[in-house]
Amino acid sequence: MEHAYTAAPHVFDEDPVKVFKRNIYVHPFHEEDPIGLVDILGADRVLFGSDYPHPEGMSDPISFVDELDGLPHDDVVKIMGGNLTQLMGLEVA
Repeated sequence: MEHAYTAAPHVFDEDPVKVFKRNIYVHPFHEEDPIGLVDILGADRVLFGSDYPHPEGMSDPISFVDELDGLPHDDVVKIMGGNLTQLMGLEVA
């Protein structure tokens, strides 16, 4: 998207990368690189989710938090539930 926008910005109403980042949330599979995804999208757009008991799910889904080791605590809180809470318009008591 970045390459296409750089090559022909007149074709787009606005930067497609900014539009993507503003409108898309992603739950990475545990085999992927969630920290790399946070680097690209920002912690505000990454969500924890579980497909267990599907084969691609983790038998201990909450252990996904271990994949976030090295991120700031506030980012981990967002990914592990805060973003979904905000997205759904819920308040934490």
